Amino acid sequence: MSLDKELADVRLKLVGWAEDQVASTLFAITGRTIKETPVDQGRLRNNWQSSIGRPIKSEINGNDPSGGRAISEAIAVIKKMELGDTFYFTNNLPYAARIEYQGYSDLAPKGMLRINVQRVVASLRRQ
Repeated sequence: MSLDKELADVRLKLVGWAEDQVASTLFAITGRTIKETPVDQGRLRNNWQSSIGRPIKSEINGNDPSGGRAISEAIAVIKKMELGDTFYFTNNLPYAARIEYQGYSDLAPKGMLRINVQRVVASLRRQ
């Protein structure tokens, strides 16, 4: 096997490894955030939206207390990602920021997204 071929193989393995690391990190953040989003009727949990390249700026009508729609969407979008893509995870309901930053919910007094980003960063630092 030539050196060029060996280097190409190593590059492919490293790219695959990096893509797996990014995907698993995003799966952890999005899944935990959705599951830890406080539920009254499920509208807030249903409005987590995942996209590549640009954030989604609309709201989703309807309730999903389980978060299944948002989780399925996050999984599908993350699976389409390639290294270098920008992933967006948004919730455009007017009260989402109040719950995230101002402790409006006893069920998520430290927010939903920030706390999970902090957990994942801490986990990555331990590795």
